[in-house]
Amino acid sequence: MKKSKATPGLRERLPLAPQREEHFRWRGSEISRVEGFTDAVFAFAVTLLVVALEVPHTFEGLLNVVRGFPAFVICFTFLMIFWNAHFRYHRRYGLDDVFTRVMTMAILVLLLFFVYPLKFLFTYLTVMWFHLDLADAPIINSSAQGRMLFLIYGLGFAGVWSLYGLLYAHALRRRELLQLTEAEVIQTHSDLAQNLVYVGVCALSVVLALTLPIEPHGGWYDSLPGLVYILLGPLQTACGLWYGRRLRAYLKSAAVPTTG
Repeated sequence: MKKSKATPGLRERLPLAPQREEHFRWRGSEISRVEGFTDAVFAFAVTLLVVALEVPHTFEGLLNVVRGFPAFVICFTFLMIFWNAHFRYHRRYGLDDVFTRVMTMAILVLLLFFVYPLKFLFTYLTVMWFHLDLADAPIINSSAQGRMLFLIYGLGFAGVWSLYGLLYAHALRRRELLQLTEAEVIQTHSDLAQNLVYVGVCALSVVLALTLPIEPHGGWYDSLPGLVYILLGPLQTACGLWYGRRLRAYLKSAAVPTTG
């Protein structure tokens, strides 16, 4: 395993790319073949999100592209969150073993499969929220179809975050090989816990989508499988505060100097 270089590369200067961390030594330095392939797949996934496959020939066509922009931004942000998580994992641990490669391929399979459901969902929501007059806007004809959409969404992203969780659990199993410090172990546990929070909230959405009664004309609880994702904010904040307190307590007790 190679040590991290002192000078950050181009990828580390990209927007949202995690910077070198004060109390975590980055063990991944050069881009592996797995990372290169992963970047190519993420780029292809972004291509699948484009609001139009060709330049519009009419002004109304141009307006239709503009109306689809909010959904594109939201979906692009989701993909960048996943890419960011993958990038940071490889920079932190530099693992390139069979388990890491298999988990990475599984993540990519799920992401590619769920690009269109993701685009469908957020195009539908942005049209509804902003009252956009979008040509070929997604249509949901019944409460049952809405539940099925939340079910697909919840299962897909629970699967992705579960795989990221397995990667962090794998890093913890290899802590001796990686020579993780106690501060790094705490931060790895923090990332694992945050992944489990994502999985738990997605699983709750799936359970609600499967168990809530379906009425022909809909009910107030039809939106509950989507509203539960609001829980991510307070739960992730609580998780970050808990492990942040643990990290600060350890650094204080161990008198770890600030590296800058």
